[in-house]
Amino acid sequence: MSDLVWDVLFCLRCLRHPGEEPLVFLGIVFFFLMGLVAGVATAGALTVSEATITVEERIGAHGEDGIFLILTEEGEAFTVEDNLFRLQFDASDRYASLKEGGRYHVTCTGWRFQPLSWYRNIVAAEEV
Repeated sequence: MSDLVWDVLFCLRCLRHPGEEPLVFLGIVFFFLMGLVAGVATAGALTVSEATITVEERIGAHGEDGIFLILTEEGEAFTVEDNLFRLQFDASDRYASLKEGGRYHVTCTGWRFQPLSWYRNIVAAEEV
């Protein structure tokens, strides 16, 4: 068997005998969770959707994170942030191009997930 399989079996044995190297098990759990989080972040950054919106209000540098929020007449909130996975670091310029009352066809990444206050991120906007 490979070393990884032996390590996993050893860690499972550590669950039954917690005094024997529990840090190995915790390390494997930590790296598994970090991989899961990185996978979700990557998938969110690469998931593309499109919408046509009318900008109702712009809220700049909202909260401690300094994100730009766009509220629409359609009742949805978007964010304008840099996107590492798309090598896109022009959030301020994209935010400045969206004017209140303007109607835009936008390309977004990510999902709206209310419990964690995640918004779809506008990565491109074209005035309609």
